[in-house]
Amino acid sequence: MPISPNCGGLAAGNEIDCDYKQHGGTEPNILIINKVDWDLAVTGTTITFSDSLITAIALTTGDLGYLFESFPDSVKPVSTSVLKASGLRYKQSIEFVITGGKAAVDAIVDSMVDERYVVIYINTFKDQTGQGKYKVLGVDAGLKIPDGGAVKDTHGDNDGAWLMKLENTDLALESVPLYTFWHTSEAVTDDEFVTLQSAAS
Repeated sequence: MPISPNCGGLAAGNEIDCDYKQHGGTEPNILIINKVDWDLAVTGTTITFSDSLITAIALTTGDLGYLFESFPDSVKPVSTSVLKASGLRYKQSIEFVITGGKAAVDAIVDSMVDERYVVIYINTFKDQTGQGKYKVLGVDAGLKIPDGGAVKDTHGDNDGAWLMKLENTDLALESVPLYTFWHTSEAVTDDEFVTLQSAAS
């Protein structure tokens, strides 16, 4: 089910984030970080948490995530609650389109199969302080490309674009429906986000 922005009324089956709300769609760019690099930073305490809030992200020197260029509102995150014997867990997924026509992008997509990733996407609208801007998926278990989750469009106006999906496997789910990345102010968080990325071009 989609993550609901409506804190006044909640549809059955939806998860909700009333502290750091998201509104009005998603920005066209998406940052994908290898889960191995993320876990090294967590172990080194350069990624810090406060409940569902991530208050700092700094990867090990030399490690960067890939910033993919997508289309406005083509980035579509989903978090679905799953009741397990161990308690409530969340299966996350995200669909997006990568603008194509670049051999370097094709090579990166090909190399992503069988790996796990943490994904940061950007909300189009957020509250006045910017706290709802950056959302993070795959923090606990990482997201993978499922079978058929990377399809290259070879027809029409989007010739060469990749239609992408990343998701948790059924055996590796998340403990939190959605994390928010926020450090001190919107400007500081923006700066940290930039330091994490290498353009996939």
